[in-house]
Amino acid sequence: MTDKHGPILDDFMEEALRIEKAAKGLGIPLRIIGCLAFRIKSPEYTDLHIKMGREVTDIDYLSYFKHQRKLINLFRDDLGYEWIPPGFARASTLRDLFIDKERGRKVDVFYDHLEFCHKIDFTKRDRLAVDEPTIPLAELFLEKTQIFEINAKDLIDLIITFLAHDVSEEDDDSQVNGYYISKVLSEDWGFYYTVTENVKKLINFVPTKSEITEEQKELVISRAKKLLQMIEDAPKSRGWKRRAKVGTKKRWYKVVHSMEGTRNAE
Repeated sequence: MTDKHGPILDDFMEEALRIEKAAKGLGIPLRIIGCLAFRIKSPEYTDLHIKMGREVTDIDYLSYFKHQRKLINLFRDDLGYEWIPPGFARASTLRDLFIDKERGRKVDVFYDHLEFCHKIDFTKRDRLAVDEPTIPLAELFLEKTQIFEINAKDLIDLIITFLAHDVSEEDDDSQVNGYYISKVLSEDWGFYYTVTENVKKLINFVPTKSEITEEQKELVISRAKKLLQMIEDAPKSRGWKRRAKVGTKKRWYKVVHSMEGTRNAE
């Protein structure tokens, strides 16, 4: 199907960037998340990402809800997608679903926050203004580590992230903002606990990957440990300390009932 921005492209990456560029032309921040975002941030490890079995299955974005109507019109009228009405597209997380019928391919647009087992809010500090065409590295890290039942795909995404990026105290295309991550987690014990447990799982997972060298394994583990230490050292809020006393006696995460209906940012 041909439109004012050109036809829908077969290649996932090219199509994701085509859509992001079209939104940018309207002054709309539409940031890529999920698998494609990790490849954009760590392009030198794309072949390794694929070798470790990571496949791209769809395209996912994050934007602000105030742009929803313009985005629906853009996808439906200018980009060649079919919009699926809210009753069918959304579960507990506010988002819109668009379908490329010819290829059987879907695009999800999440608004304001990513909330699976925990909530990552992009509105408080206008985090979509920090980076493009993806969300910042800090939120990419949190996107994966907020999942209580983290899986191999998530851990593989984290491996290429730590291979390509060190941990620092500021937003930088070349480094993960450990200071920002620590600040977010210092206000929410449940989020902190899920993330730190998942970092420990990553550290245990890395030695099992035969696709990476021993030197690469050491690098990933050292950077993961560096971030873990930053998280532990950050001063914690009173609310965090009160909730920490309860610990795991009370459930600290949101249960994701349907992977298809709720967790689509792959």
